[in-house]
Amino acid sequence: MKVRLVFEGAGVAILFLILYFWSLIAPYHLLLYHNVHSVSGVAGGVSIDLIAAWVLCTSVLALLDHYDPQQSSFVWAVLLGVLIRKAIFVAISIYSMGNTHYALEGPSQTVRKAALVFAVAAAVLLWRLSRHRFQQSVSVLRAAVALVGLSICWMLPQLLFFALHTPAETVNAFVGPGLPEYAPPQGRIVWILLDELSYDQVFDHRQSDVELPNLDRLRKESVSFANVQPAGFYTDQIIPALFLGRPIDGVRSSLQKDLFVHEAGKAGWEPFDPNATLFGDAKRFGWSTGIAGWFNPYCHILQNVLDSCYWESLIFSQLSGDLSVNRTAIANALTLPSAMMLSPLRGKSLGPVFESALRVQEYKNLMQAASSLAQNDDVRFAFIHLPVPHPGGFYDRRTRTFSANGTYLDNLVLADQTLGALMDILSKTSAASSTTLIVSSDHSWRVPMWRNAPEWTKEEERASGGRFDPRPVLLVRFPGENAGETRKEPFPELETHGMIEGMLEDQLRSQAALDDWLIRNSHSFQAEKSGPKLLSP
Repeated sequence: MKVRLVFEGAGVAILFLILYFWSLIAPYHLLLYHNVHSVSGVAGGVSIDLIAAWVLCTSVLALLDHYDPQQSSFVWAVLLGVLIRKAIFVAISIYSMGNTHYALEGPSQTVRKAALVFAVAAAVLLWRLSRHRFQQSVSVLRAAVALVGLSICWMLPQLLFFALHTPAETVNAFVGPGLPEYAPPQGRIVWILLDELSYDQVFDHRQSDVELPNLDRLRKESVSFANVQPAGFYTDQIIPALFLGRPIDGVRSSLQKDLFVHEAGKAGWEPFDPNATLFGDAKRFGWSTGIAGWFNPYCHILQNVLDSCYWESLIFSQLSGDLSVNRTAIANALTLPSAMMLSPLRGKSLGPVFESALRVQEYKNLMQAASSLAQNDDVRFAFIHLPVPHPGGFYDRRTRTFSANGTYLDNLVLADQTLGALMDILSKTSAASSTTLIVSSDHSWRVPMWRNAPEWTKEEERASGGRFDPRPVLLVRFPGENAGETRKEPFPELETHGMIEGMLEDQLRSQAALDDWLIRNSHSFQAEKSGPKLLSP
């Protein structure tokens, strides 16, 4: 068999399977980083399927080459159209991933079908009109596919490495041998982050049937920032930036799941230093620390500066294409072909599955951990990161029950109820009268991203108006104060770090002190003066 055919077969196999394994072999390793479990079963299953597809595609091409060496048959025309369409959509999908851990669906299934029909029709038309140019086109395509096939030399070894040498499961919960014996500072700080909570949807343009009594009540008792300028677009970049107080525009993971960050405007990557974070500072100032959080592997990257921790990322146990980290390599290898046959025109990336059942279980696990942390006022600096109202929807605001047909608006109501439950717990602790409560979000509702998802609803389209308001939420309530205040000047989200730092240093203990701090530091705020931008996706 010709060596060229071997690499052509590899190229075709890669084109049809790459979206199922790109997140595993991409240099940022974020699928590995965000997964509590070992991904060896997934990597092993994909490796088996890639090898099988390689052998199959090489055999088919060898048969075509044998019976039609002139590349002039109708079969080559169909193959030409299919491969061109596939290559275009693969390139678009990988580009859209950027340095994130997964990509959304992109073009709709209707668009994908239309593109396939158009590509095949164009190839057949060329075959009918000019056989010579058609043969030249096939030769060029085969050369390009063979070049893609050369990638098998590094893709397959890396998949096999993950299958055989993936690190063990990441620690996702621990409680230290005992909270520090030193006398804690006076007061307590509880920071609750509700993922993807939109200031616009909560306060400025709330839908008429969305009731958020707890957020409304808290706003009346707090300093409310109405014009927060977001620190980024992705959770795994924003939260490390807030912890460090530095602008982060990229994150990546080592094969041992250790975090590396890229600071905006600087060259090179540097290891994430937990001692340089708010939690490292809190420990030095004498505070006990704890986290109950979603998505980011807090217990791994901050282990040395936490007294207690719980981290949940259950959605990463189930991946698109029905692959699961809880299955063996053989089981995953048998699952992937059936998933591809059920949706042959709909490419998916290997990323988290936002299925309702997984999200419900994840939410319940996190709420149990968050409630325990809120109740434990021996932990004087507590951070709680919850997965609501982040899409997709898994709640029904009308029946007040979990539902597979929920929307972002339903999740908003659940987020409000969640906040109310935690506020009720905090009010009953012995430190209630000295607790500073911070409620924020990492970013707003990312309409441009979710609008491309198949789960996007007409209700969400009406509510958003197809526009993206980037303002996250930031509310600060000091103990013993209930006179609300709304700050309308631009406030860079990154400055949340400095604000909390002042609280940890016992310099910001009242609304008046915060107002003074804002005035003193206003000159250093680099936010845009024109206010939030409303972007059409």
